[in-house]
Amino acid sequence: MLATLVPLFYEDMSVASYCLYAQKENMFENPHLLAAGKYDGAGSIVGIEVFESISEDDLVANCNIIIPINNISLFANIEQQLQGFDGRIILMMDQSIKPEESYNKRLLDLKSKGFKLAIKDLPLKEIEQYKFMLDDFDLFLINADSGDVVEQALEFRKIMPNMVLCAENLHSKEEFDKARESGYFKIFEGTFFRVPINTSDTEVTPIKINYMKLMTVINQSDFDLEEVANVVAQDPALSIELLKIANKLTINSNIRSINQATALLGQKEIRRWLNATLFNELAAGKPNEITRLSLIRARFAENLAPAFDYAMRKDELFLMGLFSLLNLILDMPMADALDQVGVSAEIKKALVNDDGIFSPQLEFILSYEAGDWQEVSRLMVLHNIEMHLVYDSYVEALKWYGDMFNE
Repeated sequence: MLATLVPLFYEDMSVASYCLYAQKENMFENPHLLAAGKYDGAGSIVGIEVFESISEDDLVANCNIIIPINNISLFANIEQQLQGFDGRIILMMDQSIKPEESYNKRLLDLKSKGFKLAIKDLPLKEIEQYKFMLDDFDLFLINADSGDVVEQALEFRKIMPNMVLCAENLHSKEEFDKARESGYFKIFEGTFFRVPINTSDTEVTPIKINYMKLMTVINQSDFDLEEVANVVAQDPALSIELLKIANKLTINSNIRSINQATALLGQKEIRRWLNATLFNELAAGKPNEITRLSLIRARFAENLAPAFDYAMRKDELFLMGLFSLLNLILDMPMADALDQVGVSAEIKKALVNDDGIFSPQLEFILSYEAGDWQEVSRLMVLHNIEMHLVYDSYVEALKWYGDMFNE
């Protein structure tokens, strides 16, 4: 099974919902799914196990969860499969659910049981057929790939004046700004929030410069632990977090000094912890999803290292994932951003030029998080990677992220 969580945002860039995209089988090993993949899993909600594997205290807490359904899964035991989410489930129907009374009756039954309803990609020419159903819907997704979302929204508004609208597949900041400024949309989805910055350098605050200097030190192949301890000791917040992590990773210990903590953890753990912690500080003031996505990419890349025959370089792959959105964090071109923190030549090749030995794994991770299962399936066959390994690596990354920022 393959599964990923795709974020939808409010206009202030806080996360409104995560949409579950899942696929039960490898499309290239099962070619019939290329045409009928939407029916994969038929009577079950494919990928729901993701939520069973992660804590309610982490990334999905307080967010709505969007679950795609079709004309088969609609009549499955959805109530039993989706227990425990306290009215936060939005069932998103596709076009296999026709404007017929049998479907409408089932949707109304689910609505009465606390589920919310959404529909996407409904052509304007068909909306009159669905109108008798739509009064009970909570969210209507308008696809930017089908045309100007503002012009589409204007037409849909004439028929559904009170419907909450979501602009989906927004690929640029300009598209997002236009949709937001129109006032028609409450929810936004797409890759717009992680589009590369190609402008000239912008000024970086002094405290961020200090963090980047420290990252440059710890990302050298060999560094002085005492030097790092002295720098960390000058920052109360970093000192507290270091002592917490050191005590958490040891048994029956009571570590009381920064030098003791750094010596006990060693270069490898100090490098891993500081990179993640400093990155989180650098990302302060940016959408939380950028931090979340970067850290999950980092752990996912590390977990997949053996599958790509780079088990001995998993630390580099962790950094590749961690810094894959650094240009957005620092508001500067990727090449310049990477120069600020000090990384290997292979990481630079992958992130700047989409080239080098790590490039295939980066391509795989980006395809996976976007739910591009056809491309993911192709790459799994190409690199001889087992599906269960990919899924387990992703779920572990979600759990790791949750454990990292929650006591």
